Amino acid sequence: MLDWARLEWRDGQPFAADYGDGYFGSSDPHAEVREVFIEANDLARRFRQCQRFVLAETGFGSGLNLLLAMQEWRRHAPPGAFLSLLSLEAHPLAPADLAAMHQRLGLDNADARQLRAQYPPPVPGLHRIQFPEARAALTLGLGDAAPLLAQIRGTVDAWFFDGFAPRSNPALWNTGVFRQVARLSAPGTTFGTYTAAGQVRRDLESTGFEVRRVRGHGPKRERLVGTLRDTQSPAKSPPREVPQRVAIVGAGIAGLSAAHALQARGVEVTVFDPNGVGGGASGNPAGVLLPNLHPRDGELNTLALAGIRRTGFLSGQLDAIGGYGTRLATGVAFHGISAHGRKRVERLQKVGPEHAALLFDPGGPGCTAAAPHLYYPDGLAIDMRAFCQGLADDLPPLRKESVQALKPSSNAGPVQVESDTGSEPFDAVVVATAAGSGTTLCPEQAGISTVTGQMTRVRAAFPDWGGFVATGQGYCIRGDNGTAWIGATYRRTEGPGAENEQAPQAEDDQTNLRHLAWVPGLQDAQAVEILAQWTGERAVVRDRLPLVGRSRLDPGGRVLLSLAHGSRGLLYAPLAGEWLADHLLGLIEPLEAQTAARFAPARHSVPDSGAASDA
Repeated sequence: MLDWARLEWRDGQPFAADYGDGYFGSSDPHAEVREVFIEANDLARRFRQCQRFVLAETGFGSGLNLLLAMQEWRRHAPPGAFLSLLSLEAHPLAPADLAAMHQRLGLDNADARQLRAQYPPPVPGLHRIQFPEARAALTLGLGDAAPLLAQIRGTVDAWFFDGFAPRSNPALWNTGVFRQVARLSAPGTTFGTYTAAGQVRRDLESTGFEVRRVRGHGPKRERLVGTLRDTQSPAKSPPREVPQRVAIVGAGIAGLSAAHALQARGVEVTVFDPNGVGGGASGNPAGVLLPNLHPRDGELNTLALAGIRRTGFLSGQLDAIGGYGTRLATGVAFHGISAHGRKRVERLQKVGPEHAALLFDPGGPGCTAAAPHLYYPDGLAIDMRAFCQGLADDLPPLRKESVQALKPSSNAGPVQVESDTGSEPFDAVVVATAAGSGTTLCPEQAGISTVTGQMTRVRAAFPDWGGFVATGQGYCIRGDNGTAWIGATYRRTEGPGAENEQAPQAEDDQTNLRHLAWVPGLQDAQAVEILAQWTGERAVVRDRLPLVGRSRLDPGGRVLLSLAHGSRGLLYAPLAGEWLADHLLGLIEPLEAQTAARFAPARHSVPDSGAASDA
């Protein structure tokens, strides 16, 4: 975990004790930002002329630079345009200090409130903050700049270099950082900075920037501005043409999440699914958003944090704007019921929440030595069908057609999508088909196994345990009037496309009751009334992570996958959709490269022989 910055106030001005420097170079921070960064990069004009723009900075501080840039974006960007923001910070302000700084700076508009509401914990790595009203997203990188920049993917159009002075913060002003800045930049990318240090100018010039000294702001005599020269490095591949029309095959949580993210970025999307919205396993009436933590795998825990934040934000947005009622409960308690579960709880408690991305709270309700469990305050129970419907309602009408084949052209041309109504060209395709769709569109689908699961709706004499979800061996989501959804069974099937039995089975009701006999109110199965069932078939691979990224079907990268979300679709599918959209459009991706590689379809290039049991 990172330490919060040590903020001091000196003569009414914020001062960074860790760096021995002030947060601002003048007595008018707003004017400083506009002249040194916004005007230096000619943002007003460039915003008016763009469809998508990527703005990055070194030195997040209070977020003032980016909040003022978003004000400029709101004033000048054309309708439907999208702003991708990147900022790095090694010593983030504590939430209370950030709020105090915003109050002093007069920052209380909608974007400042969104920033404070979504401000991440001090966990090293990348964190996504959404500004839907501004049509913008910020990727906030916490940690040292050079290693973070090396793991970031995307192409930046303009930079703000705003770390503390080079003499007090040399780790941010050196050729190692500027080489990564140049790697992420395209010819014509601009920068502005308050500093005029000679070594900074020479380092920037050595990495390909043309640098000019201009009149400084306020009492500062000079500052630097510049542009990346139009030279093609052998290490850089030529820029790809950005797709304008994308087909999505599948209207479950994976496909709709990808379509939602692409449309938010100004892409025209068309969703195909003969079974309608949430027609497969994504129609689950009561799923659990639960992190998949590991005591020795910090990277997996980082993925869990990113997934929890993305799905939680989307759920809150759908409920606030559309009233979809996606959230059935808040807070999830994981109890170690099985021997494996007990070991998992004990090991995670031993390493502590700091190793687990601060996702569980050791002081959560009922967490005692006598009843050890992990409490996840940001865990949720979600009506997945309502979640999918909320996403779909914001998209063009679904095309209830079956897609039989994808045919990428041999050159840089379109991908032909062959459906029930004929063949149609698209710039790119995202394959997000449900399990058992019956059609193999990409070679990676051969490595996917399927499992069916049944949930049972019951009525029982439940005591009041606080309204959160109880999980362990199975899960129980309380409803009104003594009702609850419990489940789910996990039954291996014959594989994608086979005719697998999906009718509700009384045997599975009893299995759910047996697995959840540890839950207060369900100890006596004979006293429980069974009200309804829901069954679904899910697609999984052996390591229980999805297949997200480019398909071998098209070496040109125009066919992408978001598959095998059957184990933890709520945790990973919305995050995967956002990653795919940014990857396809060349925007800043929400995951570090080595972390995103955990989803790479190439890891399952050899067909998988089966599915692991549920954990």
